[in-house]
Amino acid sequence: MVDVGGLLVLGIILVLIAPFLLLALIGILWTVVYPLMLIWAVLFSGKKLDQQIVNTASREASLRESLGRDPLTTIDGGYRTDITSCGVVWVGVVYGPSHWHLLIGWINNLVGGSVDIFQKVISAGRAEAMQRLRESAVANGWDDVINVRIDTSDMAPQGAQRSIKAVEVFAYGTGVKYG
Repeated sequence: MVDVGGLLVLGIILVLIAPFLLLALIGILWTVVYPLMLIWAVLFSGKKLDQQIVNTASREASLRESLGRDPLTTIDGGYRTDITSCGVVWVGVVYGPSHWHLLIGWINNLVGGSVDIFQKVISAGRAEAMQRLRESAVANGWDDVINVRIDTSDMAPQGAQRSIKAVEVFAYGTGVKYG
């Protein structure tokens, strides 16, 4: 026969202790996983960013070589009159520094001066946005993209006063097709 009173007491004890066990497990995981994640970021985040920059530059060189020119220009038109069609071409890229980059930037901010690591991340984001704009223009059949503009927007968790975790780079222009 099953002791219902004993099972009831065991269930109540389990319900009361389970949240504390869960919090303890989360705390233990955090103390182990967080340093490992930081070490991972120290070792590999800079290399990954450099690889992304090299990849973007090689894609840009390949596209320029295949077209013989750069299809993007900041000129707002008026230099050719044989345009047969036009439309808006746009891309968006979200780039953010790793936790290690944020730590380096925070330390650099204490000393003052230029925060080079953030400039590198933003530069990589801009280069990627421009390359995606080129690729989008070619994929959609545009001969050129004129009046190219780049806009950036800070992205932070809702309610955060000064905590910028990522930047959206938005590139757009007018795609034109010549007759």
